[in-house]
Amino acid sequence: MDSIEKLELRVDLILDKTNTELRELLIEAASAIENFPGFLGMETVQAIEIDPITGFPDRGCIVITPEGFLKELSLSILPGASTLGGYEQSEQFKDLDLPLDEETVYLYRAIRLLAELA
Repeated sequence: MDSIEKLELRVDLILDKTNTELRELLIEAASAIENFPGFLGMETVQAIEIDPITGFPDRGCIVITPEGFLKELSLSILPGASTLGGYEQSEQFKDLDLPLDEETVYLYRAIRLLAELA
């Protein structure tokens, strides 16, 4: 193993440890929010969107859940019967598999967003 590989391994270990601590802090911050906001003002979906990160690949709609997890939200609104309000809604929260560096940035941004709400 050359010195560059050793450095990369050390960086990954540090980021992994940091992300573990940030995930714990995010859960703590989310639990401190009494009335978790609805996604785009909706009452049926509780989530806060995190703006995409410039320079990183598009990951879809990344949100913070009331439990303090980062998830990708896939929301579908379909035309429905007018007696039901004229539409039907389907939401799905998907687990994320982010590279360590992206996860660090998203976790940091999520904690900052929740701190502004507290």
